[in-house]
Amino acid sequence: MTPILSATNLSKTFGSGDSAVHAVTDVSLQVQPGELILIKGPSGSGKTTLLSILGGLMRADTGVVSLAGQELTALGEGALAELRARKIGFVFQAYNLLGALNVEENILFPARLIPGHYAKARQQAAPLIERLGLTHRRKARPHQLSGGEKQRVAVARALINDPPLILADEPTGNLDSERGSEVAMLLHDIARKDNRAVVIVTHDQRIEDIADRILWLEDGRIRDRKQEPHEWTRDPVCGMRVDRWVARNVADYEDVAYAFCSADCHERFVADPARFAPTS
Repeated sequence: MTPILSATNLSKTFGSGDSAVHAVTDVSLQVQPGELILIKGPSGSGKTTLLSILGGLMRADTGVVSLAGQELTALGEGALAELRARKIGFVFQAYNLLGALNVEENILFPARLIPGHYAKARQQAAPLIERLGLTHRRKARPHQLSGGEKQRVAVARALINDPPLILADEPTGNLDSERGSEVAMLLHDIARKDNRAVVIVTHDQRIEDIADRILWLEDGRIRDRKQEPHEWTRDPVCGMRVDRWVARNVADYEDVAYAFCSADCHERFVADPARFAPTS
């Protein structure tokens, strides 16, 4: 099966010298039609930067992004903007709705970016609004909507140009448990029923069950959690929870492997392992 989205050896660095931040480092991934993947990781790990590169909103320093067989990284700004309008739907945590427009007008707004598409989009809007349970709110302004309704409008807006790829940045971050689950299942159905590729950046553990894959991004590098599950342990010196998967400070003592939260704890352990190693 040909992937909808393919990224190869992406890297992005901000700044230079001692102040350089390697937001994305040699990241490669593919997303198939009908697949929903989550990209997770701690704050500052590069998740939003990676999503911006995948969506053509930011250029990588190195690497290649291809969408439906077309290389984004080879396009000029004008062609890239047109491709985004036609082939990528964006869903953001803050909704990004236009306060002066009602629900239907907000949903239709991206259709204006494609010459000659608006009339067709207007025909598609009614069934899309009904599908997302917004028929009774179609003339409401954003300030009259609940958080869950705003996010459903944002999802409908992302779909109006019928893109093969949906990119969502913390789409449940501003929602309570019930509304967050509703939006998560909506995105799940969009992947399955519409055969679209859906990529979600999130901290929300509640929606992990809907994912086909969960990719973990930390220090700019990505791992597939289904291929390399997390293995949590305790730093024997300070007691902090540590993920063996990404731990940089490790030591062996009496055939037991230990992981540490920092170089300091590692050095203290190595200096006197018998003091800190748990007794059987």
